[in-house]
Amino acid sequence: MDTSDGFGASRVRFESTGVSVGSLPPHGRPALSATEQRDVETALRDLPGIEQFVKRLLERIRPFLDLRPPARVLDIGAAQGVSMIAYGKEGFEVAGVEPWDDARDVAEELAERTGVAIEIVEGVAEVLPFGDGSFDFVHTYSVLEHVDDPDAVFDEVHRVLKPGGGFYFATTSNISPRQNEIRHFPLFPWYPDRVRRAIMVWARDNRPSWVGHTTRPAFFWFRHGEVRRQLEALGFTVINRWQLRAREHTGWRASVIRAAATNRAVRLVADIAVPGVEYLAIKS
Repeated sequence: MDTSDGFGASRVRFESTGVSVGSLPPHGRPALSATEQRDVETALRDLPGIEQFVKRLLERIRPFLDLRPPARVLDIGAAQGVSMIAYGKEGFEVAGVEPWDDARDVAEELAERTGVAIEIVEGVAEVLPFGDGSFDFVHTYSVLEHVDDPDAVFDEVHRVLKPGGGFYFATTSNISPRQNEIRHFPLFPWYPDRVRRAIMVWARDNRPSWVGHTTRPAFFWFRHGEVRRQLEALGFTVINRWQLRAREHTGWRASVIRAAATNRAVRLVADIAVPGVEYLAIKS
């Protein structure tokens, strides 16, 4: 999923599960290797950029969520544990869930080489292997589009969060025509659901490079309003990505972002222009 701000300021593309970690590729062009397939040397090269991303994210959520070390953080779809290491370096107690054996092995080696303590366990997002109210913060980036049941993931995140805990996630949007999950299909998010899924299955089996060689391509594409209503029904207070960025810019960019944060019509235009869905949800 593309992670540029849409106003000329692109940031590192970080995916916990999906098709890439590292430098932001051009809009609409997925990277060439699935995250879970990367080795420890690649993870080490990506780490400085992910550390910057995590620092920036923590700054963004601070006005809405009092998250301080040594709070407990869960990374769902942790892959090689790069984001876990980044949170650990910020002083947080970090756990991760990752179904791929090889990725977990790399995560443990990465932790050893960086000297950061992490806990990474086998599991899937729909059935998290942790007790109720275990975490202060849950992070999942470019994972929801790849799971079997996003609704079950939302339920599980709500279960494992403490009251007042935060859930940050970014995933695909079916509103913006721009995307970074498959090559050679312009306006792909606007295709009907069945057509998108059929194309993804065909590409996975016949043109794997078009979907970054992942065995779990992006089957789910989300509508902003529906996601927000679902989270609110679970008891979350929801903060959109424009609210998260409202304090970052100056000049005309700041004016546009503040308008998107507060005005539904402007926000719709902005969400069409900028790919992806991104929210911070705080459990009541």
